[in-house]
Amino acid sequence: MAIARTLIGSEMNAMIKPVLRRVALAASIGPAAAGLIFVSESFAQNPLPPPAPGTAEAEPVIVTAEVQRVIVTGSNIPTAEEIGPNPVVSLNRDLINKSGQSTTVEELLKSQPVMGANSIPVQNNASGTGGPQGAASVSLRGFDPGATLVLLDGRRVAPYPGSAVSGAAFFDLNTIPIAAVQSIEILKDGASTSYGADAVAGVVNIRLYKDYRGAQLTLYYGNTLDKDAALYSGDILFGTGDDKTSITGDIFFYHHNSMFNRDRGNSNRPPFLSSDSSPYNLQVSSDVAAAAGGENLNPGGFEFATPPNLTNGLAPASNYIYDTRRVRGFGLLPGFNFNAFSGSFPTQERWGGYAAFEHKICDDQLRIYGDFYYADVKTRDELAPSATGPFEIPGQGTLYIPSHSPLPNGVAPPNTPTIAETGMPADAFNPFNPFEQIISGGSRARIFDFGNRLFDNENIAELFTVGVKGDKLFNGSWGYDGAFRYSQILNISRIQDVSVSRFERILNSVIAKSLIFLEFKMSRSRDSSAF
Repeated sequence: MAIARTLIGSEMNAMIKPVLRRVALAASIGPAAAGLIFVSESFAQNPLPPPAPGTAEAEPVIVTAEVQRVIVTGSNIPTAEEIGPNPVVSLNRDLINKSGQSTTVEELLKSQPVMGANSIPVQNNASGTGGPQGAASVSLRGFDPGATLVLLDGRRVAPYPGSAVSGAAFFDLNTIPIAAVQSIEILKDGASTSYGADAVAGVVNIRLYKDYRGAQLTLYYGNTLDKDAALYSGDILFGTGDDKTSITGDIFFYHHNSMFNRDRGNSNRPPFLSSDSSPYNLQVSSDVAAAAGGENLNPGGFEFATPPNLTNGLAPASNYIYDTRRVRGFGLLPGFNFNAFSGSFPTQERWGGYAAFEHKICDDQLRIYGDFYYADVKTRDELAPSATGPFEIPGQGTLYIPSHSPLPNGVAPPNTPTIAETGMPADAFNPFNPFEQIISGGSRARIFDFGNRLFDNENIAELFTVGVKGDKLFNGSWGYDGAFRYSQILNISRIQDVSVSRFERILNSVIAKSLIFLEFKMSRSRDSSAF
C-alpha cells in the first residue's frame, strides 16, 4: 500500500504594508498567497506478509502512486485533492458560462450568495458603501470590502488608491476581464491567520488562463426595452504552444451607456422635492418686501419670496410669490426634482490586454514563466446641479445677494443680514435683486445655470510577473516556485462643479461672466514585491 507524504521546506513571501507606494521583501515560514516553495513527496511501502509454509516465495510487488499536487487557496501545503483546511468554493469556466453573469467579474461575484459585492454605484448620489465612484469592490458575508482579500493567480496586487467607508484599501474588480478568467476560488471563512488582517472576511482568488490552446472571439450586446442603456463588449482570447512553450493572450473592450433617473417611472420623482430650488427660495424682511411692492405677511419679521417660473431676472417684487415658509418645496409651489437631472447608472468604458507565457528550459526541472496585464477603466457620472443649502451656516462660508443698490452709509435695514455678518463689500449691489436688503440667512438655491455636476474617474492598472519554477527534482519529489511581481494602479478623478467664491463674485456684480471650477486630483497606488 502506498502512502503519500508532503513536506514544506521553506518559502519566501512579500509582506505588504498599508502604504500606496512600497517595495517590501521578507522571508518567512507559514501560509501565504504564493512564494518560493520547496516540496517533497516520498512513498512508503508496507511489508508484505510472509509466504505460507510449503509454498513458493512470491515475487514481491511494489505498488506506488503518483500524487498530483494542487495548492488550494487558504494553504500553501499541496494536497492530492482539491480540498483544504477551510471551505473553498470554486467557480470554473463552465460554471461561469452557465451563470448568465459572464459579462463582468463584479456582476458574477455579486450573484454569489456569500457575497455583498458592490458594483458600480447606482444610487442617486453615486457613492456606494463599498467604495468611491468608478470602482467595484467585493465584500464577503457583509463585511467591509477592506476585510476581503482579492488575489490574482494566488498573489497580491496593488489596492485601489481610494478607500472603502472604513478607510481600508480594497481591490477594484473593474480592471479584470471576465473572458480571461479560468476560475475563481472563494474562501468563505476568515483567513487572517494565513494572509493577515486584510483577509478577516475571507479570500477571493481569481485565476487567469495560462495554457490556453486555440482562439475564441466573444461578442456581446444588450439593451433595455427602452433602448436607452446599451451594453456592448468584445474579447479575443487566444493561445498557442507546444510541449516546451505556451503563450496565452487576451484583448478586451467593454462599454455601457449611462441611464438617468428620469428614464424610469419608479425613479423619475423622488420621495420628496428639494427646497434648494431654481428659481430660488429667498428669505427677506416682510417690511422690506412691502416697501418694494410685495406682501407683508409677517410685520417686523421675515418671510420667503420666489420669482415666478420662466422669468428673466427682471420681475418686480410685486410679481413675486410670498409665504411664511419656503415657497418652493414646503409652501405653495413644488420643490426641485433633482431626479429629473441625476444619473442612475454611469457611463463605463474599459479596454486592455493580458499575456502570459511559460517555457521549459530543462524539461520540468527548470521553467521560466511570466505574465503582463494592462487595463484602462473609465467612468462618468452626472448629478443634479449643486444645491446651496442655507446661505448662511455658522462656521462655514456665507452666500449672499447684495441689495438692489448700495446700502446708504453701509447700514442694512432692520431685521436683515448686515455687511459685517455676510462679509459683503460695502459698495456691492445687484440690480436683479428687487429688494433693498442683503439676501442671505435661510435662503436656499439650486445653481441650475451651470448644468449638472460631472464626475469623471479613470483607473489605469498595470501588472507584470516573472518567475522560475521546477518540479521532479532530486528523487523526483521536490519542486520550487519563485516570482517577482510589480503591480500599479493610477487613479485620475475629475470633478466639475461650481466654485462658491466665483459664484459669489457673479452675485456681487463684480463680474458678469460665468466661471466653472474644475478640480483635478491624481493619486497612485503602487505595489512592487517578490514572492
